[in-house]
Amino acid sequence: MIDWLLSLGYFWIILILSVVVSLITSIIYKYTTNQAEIKRIKEDIKKLREKMKKHKDNQKKLMEINQEMMSKNFAIMKQSLRSMLYSFLPIILILSWMAGNLVYEPIMPGEEFTVEAFLSDGYAGDKDEVSLSIMPEMEIIGRENDDSKIVWTLRAETVGTYSLLFQGETFRESKEVLVTEIKDYEQPVQSYDSDLERVVVGNDHVRPFGDTSLFGWRPGWLGAYILLSIPLSILMRKFLGVV
Repeated sequence: MIDWLLSLGYFWIILILSVVVSLITSIIYKYTTNQAEIKRIKEDIKKLREKMKKHKDNQKKLMEINQEMMSKNFAIMKQSLRSMLYSFLPIILILSWMAGNLVYEPIMPGEEFTVEAFLSDGYAGDKDEVSLSIMPEMEIIGRENDDSKIVWTLRAETVGTYSLLFQGETFRESKEVLVTEIKDYEQPVQSYDSDLERVVVGNDHVRPFGDTSLFGWRPGWLGAYILLSIPLSILMRKFLGVV
């Protein structure tokens, strides 16, 4: 239903969905809570905070005011619970779609990528004898061995689904790799119940903000969604007059 969004850039996809989720949750909150009651409770809490300032040297009085504030905050929580239940399904559906489509970059035709095969500690075979065959044929640019894994560098010139077959003395396992010009991919990590523990295909992680970093952190799709949705939710609630 929303797959058409995949024709856009990653930043715009996440921005649009952040706006949609913020709008949905704000509307649900507005119409599933007693806004007049919440407004009254918040005004009471504001008065109680002012009261606390006047009695800051009276511990007994402060405890009484604090208990009253906790009671009023609990009343707001009860009001919010219904809206949270109604919001749960659309949020989960949208986040699940994002998690399934926006985690990794696709492997493009002509692009070099790595495939890492991790062997078990108990593998007794010769690592040099572990082979990789690919159907349809794909260029194998290089291979490196280390203590725990074998790394191949590959490249495919044409779009398609490629089947990678890994063979060792005690295992024979396969993994599919998608080469495409659109936003799509096979899950890069696959685990096995054999001496070949797992295979990791080198799809790059999606970085919606590109090379921009926050103190060295380059957010993925979820980080970008959180960073965008917080201010958008505040703005949406103000626009809709939600208290």
